[in-house]
Amino acid sequence: MTRASRAAREDRKALLAARAALDRARITLAVHEIKAIVAPPPSPGRVGRLRPAAAMLVAVAGPLLGFRKLARFLRYASIGMFALRVVQNWRR
Repeated sequence: MTRASRAAREDRKALLAARAALDRARITLAVHEIKAIVAPPPSPGRVGRLRPAAAMLVAVAGPLLGFRKLARFLRYASIGMFALRVVQNWRR
């Protein structure tokens, strides 16, 4: 193996490593952009307003429906809301 071929191989490995790092950075940026569209950060005012209402709803509906049924319903409702948000943002 000559020095030229060894240097060419090392240069190619360095180029591939740089491309891999660039691809990882692009994927990370795309994931962050998708996350910002699908799940925007909550505003503190809205969270402070809705948290007592949600606690009251769980305190009333939990014993009436049963906590397992309520948990199942809330899980399906959150998945449905997630799907709705994805479809709405996809149309834009």
